[in-house]
Amino acid sequence: MISEQSQPEWMDLKALTRYACVSERTLREWIHLAINPLPATQVGVKILVRRKTFDQWLENHRLKSIDVGCIVDEMVIGVMGTN
Repeated sequence: MISEQSQPEWMDLKALTRYACVSERTLREWIHLAINPLPATQVGVKILVRRKTFDQWLENHRLKSIDVGCIVDEMVIGVMGTN
C-alpha cells in the first residue's frame, strides 16, 4: 500500500485501486457484499470510500489460521469411532 500521508481522506475507486492493489471490480464486489460490505458513499456518479474506513474494514477481514490437525483428528474419530 502507498503511504497514508500521500492519500486523501476520501478516495474514488480509481485511487483506491492504486492504494489497495486490487481491481476496481473487486472493490465493487466488496461494496455490494450482502454481509458486511465495504462502506462507500455515492456522490453523483462517483463512489467514494474513506481511507481510514477502508483500512479498518480490511483489517477486520484478516485471514484466520486454521488448526488443520484438529479438523483431521475430528474427521478420523467420526469415521473410525472412539474405540
